[in-house]
Amino acid sequence: MMLGYYTPVLILQALCLYHAYKNNNQQKWYWLILFFPVFGCLIYLYENFYSKRLISNLSEGVKALGNSNHRVEQLERQVKFNDSYTNKVNLADAYMRVQRYEDAVNLYEKCLEGFMAEDPVLLMKLLSAYYQNGNYKKVIFIGEKLSSNKTFKNAEERIALAWSYFFDNQQSVAIDIFKDLDKSYTNFRHRIEYSKLLIKLDQHESAETILQVLMEEFDHMKPLERKVNKPLVSETKKLLRELDKVKS
Repeated sequence: MMLGYYTPVLILQALCLYHAYKNNNQQKWYWLILFFPVFGCLIYLYENFYSKRLISNLSEGVKALGNSNHRVEQLERQVKFNDSYTNKVNLADAYMRVQRYEDAVNLYEKCLEGFMAEDPVLLMKLLSAYYQNGNYKKVIFIGEKLSSNKTFKNAEERIALAWSYFFDNQQSVAIDIFKDLDKSYTNFRHRIEYSKLLIKLDQHESAETILQVLMEEFDHMKPLERKVNKPLVSETKKLLRELDKVKS
């Protein structure tokens, strides 16, 4: 019975200590959590996760991490048993989700064979993997291959292409791509990224104009649509606040 009691307490302690370490919290929390396991953890959770929603998100995040690793291991076994195109792509997608970008690149490249060598969906996956792995020249190479593809024209992968041109010291090309993606009542993520690029180039007024237009469009959305786009709304507001600070 005692073991059954202490196991969840130890898990709770470990989670709280890990969170305190990751967030550089004060040393007092370490002593409180270690010497008063139950009450210390409860006080820590109350202070750092004052809403039930945030506590739930922490729990779900831990479960998701465990499930992701388990899923990757399952897919790795499937590829060893049968290295079919589908199995390799599924595993590469899983590697992307757990930020194993180099492994994802290697698998996507192996899938570019035969009739799949020019498949636009696979090329876009590979482009994203190259970008996350910091290989901007390869992103540009794939982007040129996809230049005539209609799906790619407004895909989020084209954001990675624009940033890759920027990091490759081809700023004018990056701006041209973002200008082409700057379309009213759509491409919200693309336009937020465009504003970030303009901020990097110290073109604050142009960036603010884009963000203000976005806010107007968000304000005209129906409640459900606005709820779906809530993270983008929050990010837009944050960028506007940061620009206000720069102006003041």
